[in-house]
Amino acid sequence: MLVPFANENVSEISCHARGINYSFPSVRTILDMGGQDCKAISVDGEGRVTNFVMNDKCAGGTGRFLEMIADVLGLPLAEIGDTALQSRTAIPFNTICAVFARSEAVAYLRKGVSRADILAGLNEAISVRCLNLLKRVSIQSDFSISDGIAKNKGMVAKITEKVGLKPLLAEDPQLAGCLGAALFAKDRVEGKGKREEMKIAYGYSDGTGEYYITFDTGKCDGCGKCVEACPAGNIEVGRNDHGQPKAMVKDSVRKKIHLTCPGYKACSAANQVNCHSACPNDAISHSW
Repeated sequence: MLVPFANENVSEISCHARGINYSFPSVRTILDMGGQDCKAISVDGEGRVTNFVMNDKCAGGTGRFLEMIADVLGLPLAEIGDTALQSRTAIPFNTICAVFARSEAVAYLRKGVSRADILAGLNEAISVRCLNLLKRVSIQSDFSISDGIAKNKGMVAKITEKVGLKPLLAEDPQLAGCLGAALFAKDRVEGKGKREEMKIAYGYSDGTGEYYITFDTGKCDGCGKCVEACPAGNIEVGRNDHGQPKAMVKDSVRKKIHLTCPGYKACSAANQVNCHSACPNDAISHSW
């Protein structure tokens, strides 16, 4: 095999984080707006993922969704961003569910509502949803949008308005994930990788210290033993980008992990069994 690591997987989330970090090292919050889903990602100064949330596999607000709306409106996909900016009155949408929003768009079109106002209304609804997604990981500057929807000027303008931060945009934002994957591969070839791209750290840092629980997704097989062992109930098993079961910190405690977890040393002293001792693959580590 010419590439010894060709069969290994690197998270799409990690790739977008690494790609954006290469272009904009100051970015700490990323909104990845792709063809099938949207993700809000927090990263550290080296482009490592510290937290992320996804839009629960709903197609609403994704590239595929906008492609469908463009087809309904009879517009080329490349023109919908500029068209939305021509709107005078954004039309409200009750939902951005792909099925129902399409029906609403058709109904508005039949009533004679302009394409610009329909698109502006959809951008408004999608941007509110994106803002709520970003709030779940905490919005920090600098901020960037990656993937294809970042080329949609109307959408970017509306998200900028809602977030209150002007995003740093790569020249080709749809290639951010590809760039990140290439950088990981380059590291491996040069012997610098050390599997760090397979680690995801959940938590935060503040004036009192750094509080991260890190999972090595390359080692974790999703057995769930850490879930049973955690006395605070902070861990769950979810699915990664490839549909594989992996352990992770529950979304509800990621921004307050120091309050619910005493840290490795304190937990080990108080409990015979904890997530570290229960993990058969040594895939978990704490920063405190």
